[in-house]
Amino acid sequence: MMRLAAVILLALLAGRCRSASSSAATNSSDVASLPPVDYLIVGAGGGGIQTALSLQKHGHSVRILERDPHNLRRVGGFWTRYPRFDELISVNKWVRDETQRWRYDWHSFLDTPVRMWEKVSQRYFPSGREFHEYMNAVVDDAGIEVIYGVDVGSVASDGTPCVTLSDGTTVVCAKYRVFVATGLEERREPYLRAVGGVPYSRMTRELARNKRVCVLGNGNAAFEVAQNTYDVADRVFVLGKRPARLSAVTKYTGDVRVKFLQTLENFHGKLMDASYEPSYNFEGIGKELNATQYDELANVVGAALTVTLHECELLVLATGFRSSVPGMDLSHERFPDMTDWYAPPANPRVHYVGWLMHAFDFRRGAGGFLSGYRYLIRNLVHRVRELDHGVPYPSLVFSEVEDTVEHVMRRFQTSHDLVILQDGVVVRDAIVTVKKDDGAKEYHYYEGVTYQFHEKFRDDDGVIWLYLLWGDDRTAASVFDNVYQYADTKQLRNSKLHPTVEVNGMVREALEDIDMEWTDCNFDKPIRQIVKEALAEDYSKFYPKPNYTYVRQESYEAEDNKRPEVGEECGEDVYLTDLRKTVTKAILMGGTEDALQMVRDKARVTLKQLSMPLLEQRVMGNETMIDNSASLSTEADVMLAQLEKEKNALEAQINALKQKIGHVSDEL
Repeated sequence: MMRLAAVILLALLAGRCRSASSSAATNSSDVASLPPVDYLIVGAGGGGIQTALSLQKHGHSVRILERDPHNLRRVGGFWTRYPRFDELISVNKWVRDETQRWRYDWHSFLDTPVRMWEKVSQRYFPSGREFHEYMNAVVDDAGIEVIYGVDVGSVASDGTPCVTLSDGTTVVCAKYRVFVATGLEERREPYLRAVGGVPYSRMTRELARNKRVCVLGNGNAAFEVAQNTYDVADRVFVLGKRPARLSAVTKYTGDVRVKFLQTLENFHGKLMDASYEPSYNFEGIGKELNATQYDELANVVGAALTVTLHECELLVLATGFRSSVPGMDLSHERFPDMTDWYAPPANPRVHYVGWLMHAFDFRRGAGGFLSGYRYLIRNLVHRVRELDHGVPYPSLVFSEVEDTVEHVMRRFQTSHDLVILQDGVVVRDAIVTVKKDDGAKEYHYYEGVTYQFHEKFRDDDGVIWLYLLWGDDRTAASVFDNVYQYADTKQLRNSKLHPTVEVNGMVREALEDIDMEWTDCNFDKPIRQIVKEALAEDYSKFYPKPNYTYVRQESYEAEDNKRPEVGEECGEDVYLTDLRKTVTKAILMGGTEDALQMVRDKARVTLKQLSMPLLEQRVMGNETMIDNSASLSTEADVMLAQLEKEKNALEAQINALKQKIGHVSDEL
């Protein structure tokens, strides 16, 4: 036993030594004195690590500044906290065909020999902690320099590749550029927390046990909570501002995944749980608020109404995440402003990477997830090397049409970037025809380029674009209408991903292959013919790009399906009207500590007056704004308790007098 303990101890020490060898243990005050590096990266999450790997691959020096404490000495701390119930929604699968593996491996980084499936986990849906373990294995293997405990306060806006630390005085610069990879943070909902909401990050199964649970939100976080608590809770209600978007329908991997839909099935199966979009009328209340403040008012009052309606004993705030950028308040913006190559408008030597790249394909592709942004970062590094070091943007050159066509087929059959970053929104293959002095042609082939940014493709006259496009399966009921046939082949249009060739805004689409391989002659020959005609500049069979419906209708209300009239007896309780007015006043006060305390006190009294089970107060997060005491004792509570005591004493005296009167009556 002692020998086993010694072996374990040595293994742990060896692991710490490996981590120390690849990660500098320097305090933030010493960062400015370190030798300068070519490129500086803010954030040691997925985006930061992939950027470091791609730059180091080409021999450039990099340094990552990470906010997490240096005593933890671990990258990717986000994944130790999220997802709350520790199972990812991204897939992790090994397939026999090596050319296809990257299509099914959504967790591995490029430019490293360390693969998730081989190194850490073979689970189809790995845990967040397993992904965290994998990230650290990659950093250790690559020897990436990470400085922990460095809190960056802002990024330069004067065109220099510099950042200012949170102390407001220390400035750290790179030789060439800064990459911001600060990713996501949980949404702060101070007004909702003030009325007793439990943040998603603090939710557990035990909190839900035998309780009526209301989950605010309609994304993966909300349905994850429901999926992991419906079996222990008394009832679960998932409540969102709009209908839940299901990834199986929208084809967007960030929408609600099927694995979390047990609550929805319970609802439709009449098994007590529910998922719907409540609607509240706020006319006449809060007219003096702006749109943002009004939305906050709606959130708080809507939560109070929801809790009242369902007699909820636990209110869970699973409203998702928001972008995080040093020095910026993105409370009401999904992404920061950015221009070409993910740079802020005021500084072309700063680039947003990782989740922040999703600004250009949000709800259309996978640019906000490692499976997608690993390719976007690779392209960005190619561009940076082109600008900073004069290294040409990589391409293949073919002199023969047949060789070019063969490479097109290989890309459609085996590429992973075109599959994952689908629809050609941010990434496409490009063929540029170059005519030489002797009249011969060369075909310059660019694989998976971030095409809309590069000046090579700004004037896209004659550029042949290749990508995989989703068909019109969202309106598949009309597929047999003649309108839904291809103009040249008269075949029915596709409903799934299929090869598309585009030139000058005109397209031709090849047939979909359920196997996603396009090796059978029925698929192979038509694609080859389309590409050959495009290379020969014969566009006679090309047609305008179909305007497929990408976003389903959010909601509708038929004229003959109006809401039922509400009688006087169902009118809003005066206490809730009072709560609305209180929240309006609090918001106008600017969210001060006094304002939030006022909201919480009013909400607590309102819920009591409505005979509701008192929500257990679990205010987490920003302790400077909200009192995070586990006790709900306030002056109002003490007064109420004292009055309750006095009432009980009076009732006891009255009962005693009644008994005496009864005895006297009996004697008489």
